[in-house]
Amino acid sequence: MAQGRFCKAASTLAFGYFAEHALLFLRTVLVARLLGPDNFGVSVTFVLVVSSFALISDLGFEKYLIHARDAELERARQTLATLLLARGVLLGVAIALGAGWIASAFGQPDLAWFYACAGFIPVIEGFRHLSPLEQQRKMHFGPFIRMRLGGLIPGVVTAIAVAAITGSYVAVAAGSLATSTITVVLSHLLADHRWRIGFDREAFRHVMAYGWPLLLNGVVIFLGVQGDRIVVGTQAGMRELAGYAAVGALTAGLSTFLARLCGNLSFPLMSEARDDPTLFAERSRTTGAATLLVLSLFVLPVGVLGGPIAALLFGPGYVTEPLLATFLAVLASSVVLRSWCVVISLTLGVTSDILLASILRTGGLAIAFWAINSGHSVVWVAAGMCAGDVSATFYALWRAGRRSVSAASACRFSGLVFAGQAALVIVIVGLFDPYASWTFSAVLAAAVSLPGTVFALLMSADLRRRLALIARQLHSRLRRKEAR
Repeated sequence: MAQGRFCKAASTLAFGYFAEHALLFLRTVLVARLLGPDNFGVSVTFVLVVSSFALISDLGFEKYLIHARDAELERARQTLATLLLARGVLLGVAIALGAGWIASAFGQPDLAWFYACAGFIPVIEGFRHLSPLEQQRKMHFGPFIRMRLGGLIPGVVTAIAVAAITGSYVAVAAGSLATSTITVVLSHLLADHRWRIGFDREAFRHVMAYGWPLLLNGVVIFLGVQGDRIVVGTQAGMRELAGYAAVGALTAGLSTFLARLCGNLSFPLMSEARDDPTLFAERSRTTGAATLLVLSLFVLPVGVLGGPIAALLFGPGYVTEPLLATFLAVLASSVVLRSWCVVISLTLGVTSDILLASILRTGGLAIAFWAINSGHSVVWVAAGMCAGDVSATFYALWRAGRRSVSAASACRFSGLVFAGQAALVIVIVGLFDPYASWTFSAVLAAAVSLPGTVFALLMSADLRRRLALIARQLHSRLRRKEAR
């Protein structure tokens, strides 16, 4: 794959994902300030319901679109559209039927109607055209980015406007419905072929064979990703959930953005090299080093600065204990690193490893539940979830190295560097108060970031060449602008 094509695809995808998560973060900050901790906590539970039901029903359609060979995909298109639609309708019915129980579980028995509204979102999204996703097979990310941002921008504006006018938690629901509706419309406008539903028995068999471990994995991911917020929301209340979610907006937002970026860029590169052991080894080093680089530069430093940043952005009502951001940042970093392991497994067609890693991460949920019910603070919830996630990541690294000899050395190296950095940030925040001085905290954050950055660059000569090419291209563009 030409480096120029990779750089163009990387810049397009990076811009799209950055814009998407920046908009979501902006919505979270402004809505939190406009609603206050209690109402913001309720709005968090609405998003929690939608994302949880999506996770427990994920058959990996998007991943199959990239993994399948051309002939397999041609046969499976209509079947995939039918499955997506059926999934959306079933989820909508399930949410509507369970709305009363959900409201009671969160201590809001009068809000069953509010949670029932969440059922409209998967039904709407069931009509989404998969063509913008399919076009990523050729590293064409533009249609997908336009679809996502085109739906998200009006949804964010709607949520903020409704929050400002009403001061009610319905703001997030209104914004989410607007986003889903517009995104679906755009998916059809940006498609390069007609949307049709149909059913092919052989295609269905291939999709399910690929997706059933991911379906089980989605159930387990639901516990690992949303379990902590469910525990905090149901056991500690909306105000504690609001503070936890404010810090989580920093860490989880970064990890989701970077995991998706690294995964979507790495998957085509690794899939292209799967039949060439030498090239596969080189791509493993390149993508592994890139993943280590971005988590070192952007995620682990939040373990030091996350608490002060959240208090500055969200307001004094959202001040939390320093170690909360630390454990959530280490957890987020492990998610980013594990996204690389997931790419290796998906490239090799081994989705069961992903499921087993996700099962392992749910062990942290048991610690979190015990901690909150034993009277400990939400920091213990974060520590428990962090322990489960880090364990899952090291298991995923071990399995990826066992599955592919070509990737083994890259897995070992990345795991050792990550372990050292995670220990370093926990010790630093345990010894020093990040709220005491912004300058000193920034120096500590840089100290956390530096080792992983250096080791990532040493790990892959190919990554250094790609970064140098990007730097030269940016320099040339700046020179041309100055010349004008």
